[in-house]
Amino acid sequence: MKREDTLPWYQQFWPWFIIALPAAAVVAGLSTLWIALQTGDSLVMRSDDGVNTATERIIAAERQAAQYGLVATVTLDAQTNAVLVSITASDATDLADTLELYMRHPTMASRDVPITLRRALPDASGNPLWAGHFSQPLSDRMIMTLSSQDSWRMTTEWSGESIVQLGEFRPTGDASR
Repeated sequence: MKREDTLPWYQQFWPWFIIALPAAAVVAGLSTLWIALQTGDSLVMRSDDGVNTATERIIAAERQAAQYGLVATVTLDAQTNAVLVSITASDATDLADTLELYMRHPTMASRDVPITLRRALPDASGNPLWAGHFSQPLSDRMIMTLSSQDSWRMTTEWSGESIVQLGEFRPTGDASR
């Protein structure tokens, strides 16, 4: 009988090919584990009293803005990094001298941009104005949240527009929200 294989197994192609497949899966699994351990879960908001309580506070603040009948027009100028906010209200509400505009990146908390707005002179219609500046460039798509010291808040999605309106009135039975 003639032996065709004269090379030892470790010098053959097929054993190394078969060994490489599970080895690649192990390397990919370890890489995924390393990535998961290096980055935090920025999509979950944590608070001292739990995620559910934080969510309830957010819902209550958005309802408060709807009760006040607040409608905000946010103007963003990419050339000067200026932000101008005009607010109208159906109820006579006492609006704070300082507002917070928070631009949240949908997936990466490191790209979030907090902007503090200070009261400015009213516009030509007599609506109160707040002005501020953002310090870092904004992404193409972010979640815009305008709030006043946790008493009320309005949220919308921003996709690069220079003028955005927040707080449009929607009936409570509207399912499109």
